[in-house]
Amino acid sequence: MTSENKKMVGKIIDWYKVNGRNHLPWRRTKNPYKILIAELMLQKTHAVQQVLPVYIEFMKRYPDVKALANAEIDEIRTIIGSLGLQNTRSRRLKELAVHLLERFDGQIPREHNDLRSLPGVGDYAANAVSCVAFGMKKPMVDANFGRVLGRVFCGKEDYPPSKGVTWKLALELIPEDGCKEFNLGIIDLGALVCRPKSPLHSVCPVSKECKLYNQELEDQKRAL
Repeated sequence: MTSENKKMVGKIIDWYKVNGRNHLPWRRTKNPYKILIAELMLQKTHAVQQVLPVYIEFMKRYPDVKALANAEIDEIRTIIGSLGLQNTRSRRLKELAVHLLERFDGQIPREHNDLRSLPGVGDYAANAVSCVAFGMKKPMVDANFGRVLGRVFCGKEDYPPSKGVTWKLALELIPEDGCKEFNLGIIDLGALVCRPKSPLHSVCPVSKECKLYNQELEDQKRAL
């Protein structure tokens, strides 16, 4: 990693520590079950605050894999109903718990391929568990992540970048220390500051490094 990129990574981590959504309970635990359930609830759900009360109630009812495996699908469906797709979600959550009991003795596996084998778990959710729960150096590339890196590194000619370019950048940037804070910092930066529309450049910690933003400034100067 270049010294410039290392400084930028440090800026994102520092920003996250002050401005990130650190109050979310699934970010304040290393329990892989709790982290995995949160990630599955967040899928296809744009409002984090919509997930929070559902997650809290869910964890009261099903604090571990065994409790979830023994739950009735109708009861799960009722609890998660406000998230939408409740029929699919409830069935998949039940399948997940049963699968974990049968194949992994009720434990959340550490290996990426094992995580990916779980019902409903894709690369993002698998990496989130690996990084947040187990401290592994895995990038958590979602839409927010891709937007931030695309704007900073690609500029208007190549924005938005392809998925392959985004993952390549993510793998190059993710630090040995602070991988969780970097991942969550990028995600929160995309959600709160580097928004799809009307990004808040004035409070962005990496606006100086943002290729797209600086190109737009140059365009504005030429237009005067």
